[in-house]
Amino acid sequence: MADLVRVHGVGIVRQTLRRLPDGRYTVQAFGEPADLAPLAGAGYAVETVEEVAPPGLGTAEGGAPGGRGPGPAGYMDVEEVDRRLAALAAGPDGAVTELIELPRPTWEGRTCRALRIGRGPAPGRPGVCVLGGVHAREWGSADIVVGFAERLLAAWRGKRGITVGRRRFTATQVLRLVEEANVYLVPQVNPDGRHHSLTVDPMWRKNRRPAPRGAAAGDGTCVGVDLNRNFDFLWDFTAHFDPDAPVACSAEPCHPEVYVGPEAASEPEVANVVWLLDRYSDIAYLVDLHSYGELIMYSWGDDENQSRRPTMAFTNADWDGRRGRPDDDYREYIGAADRRLLVRLATKMQAAVSAARGRTYRVQQSMNLYPTAGTSDDYAFSRHLVDPSRTKVLAFTVEWGAEDNPTPFHPPYDEMVRIIAEVTSGLLAFCGEALRIGVPDPPPQE
Repeated sequence: MADLVRVHGVGIVRQTLRRLPDGRYTVQAFGEPADLAPLAGAGYAVETVEEVAPPGLGTAEGGAPGGRGPGPAGYMDVEEVDRRLAALAAGPDGAVTELIELPRPTWEGRTCRALRIGRGPAPGRPGVCVLGGVHAREWGSADIVVGFAERLLAAWRGKRGITVGRRRFTATQVLRLVEEANVYLVPQVNPDGRHHSLTVDPMWRKNRRPAPRGAAAGDGTCVGVDLNRNFDFLWDFTAHFDPDAPVACSAEPCHPEVYVGPEAASEPEVANVVWLLDRYSDIAYLVDLHSYGELIMYSWGDDENQSRRPTMAFTNADWDGRRGRPDDDYREYIGAADRRLLVRLATKMQAAVSAARGRTYRVQQSMNLYPTAGTSDDYAFSRHLVDPSRTKVLAFTVEWGAEDNPTPFHPPYDEMVRIIAEVTSGLLAFCGEALRIGVPDPPPQE
């Protein structure tokens, strides 16, 4: 994989790495035709999975939750996402909804918004935050979040339950979720990137931070930061990780995929998520939706977990330069009780996803995919360890969608509708379990 990335300049979807019976490996990769063409001559067997079409794929018609959007192939564009959020906040559900304007405008001047569903913060009332669209090319995340909101509110308003495949959520469960919890939904964390992906480059991942002065113009790869490497958790990976660790981060501004940015939380979109967690201290759970791979992942992402040595932890600089290599001496500390809660929540979501149509999302620690720094879930979970006055946030990353879809990052919308349903089922079960657990270890009162 290092040869593919460093020598041939192609991107790798690491969760698709598989060992074949004959000892060879297969992995899904992507890149420009000029980068992919030489692979066969370099000894790789190459099979085309998806030829990414240019923007303007055509608008599909039909019946996704709330109706399909005006973007390519039926996905919602940036304006449609905002319109639907505003409609939910201003409509007949106004007593249990609030449209929250996040404070930092994006580099291209857009305003990011969240929708709160619930009666508002109150003692003992847990908050669940769901993020979508952190990575621009993962179009379906925003559609999932909006579809989830529309379905939940329609059921609450109609005093009825929700059935997804073999899973039934009763009217009482829907009522309790809306009345006794708060759900904070941010469907498009990265609207600039989404707009660019929908209109210019379907495989664009980052935000649209301007290229640094003096950077090569070229193909525009010097624009943007990977927002899911910009959060303030071990952000300075060159200091915190073993030099040989295969950490999926880059300090190079022109890296097309995983540039971490000039400093931690430098990006307005990341600052907006941080503000939301700071402003609404009832948020005790977080789910960040990504694609693809059918995974439900929990902390930590920097190294393998252990529950015996609290001083072997990200907060201890004595371990700098040791993290990120599997099967060595370093392990990241996580309390045994916290790990049990994380696995409990993940398996509840897994079962509900499976009940929708039989797809099994694998539950695993994030490090089992590859080592990372600066991610949203590890940042959210680390906050209370850095500052005990903050609420403990049990955080997850979900990779929706299968690698065998003909267009994995942009499934045909008929398939996307089915994915929306299965993730909605998983989110409903997750929120219900969060309501049963309540606020884990609330911060001390001043």
